[in-house]
Amino acid sequence: GKSTVAQMLRELGAKVIDADAVVHQEQSRGTVGYSAIIQRFGTKVLGEDKEIDRAKLAEEVFTDPRKLQELERIIHPRVIARVLEARSMLKDEEVLVIEAIKLLESSTRSVCDQVWVVVAPREVMIERLAGRGVPRAEAETRLYDHLLSIADTGDIPAGEDFRQHLNPKNLETLKGCKAEPALAGAKPGGRWQFERQGYFCADSRDCKPGSLVFDRTVTLRDAWAKIEKGGKKPS
Repeated sequence: GKSTVAQMLRELGAKVIDADAVVHQEQSRGTVGYSAIIQRFGTKVLGEDKEIDRAKLAEEVFTDPRKLQELERIIHPRVIARVLEARSMLKDEEVLVIEAIKLLESSTRSVCDQVWVVVAPREVMIERLAGRGVPRAEAETRLYDHLLSIADTGDIPAGEDFRQHLNPKNLETLKGCKAEPALAGAKPGGRWQFERQGYFCADSRDCKPGSLVFDRTVTLRDAWAKIEKGGKKPS
């Protein structure tokens, strides 16, 4: 949806910057960003052409929030610099639009006067992908959560069996989930971040071509912090 809105604004005369394209450019061989990424994450994130392989880089950082933050500290300042450069070149009354996937989560939002959030129904997004010739991939997603309903086993009263405190919702299995086409070739053990859901790995035993299975290893929400704040056990 964001690309559709960006195109509408472009047709009305706005200047548009595709933040993802800027990231691509700032990671290209010979740039400062390229050198900083190699220095931090090593040559294992390079492809055969010695350019940064985005899939390898994603696998390296999306399972470790700290590494992801380090990557963002390398790239985001360069994206902001490009935005500020483009804004400085605007003529009076001209408007600059930034098309970005994670604007709200990044520091790039600090240079924006307004933030527009584009929302589209899931089926509409899937239809758009299908219209581009992208097949739908189905996957089973396993949402693992805390095994116990208490954070510290030391809080279990003497004589009680720990099984009395098992979290009945420590595993939720979702079948028939729609996966991005890029995940169709997921290999067992591969790791990804699913937006607003957490960090996942392809199940080492059950995931195979045509039968995708992803296990959530880390949730994005801090369940225990909420429990301690509200004085409630997880439901």
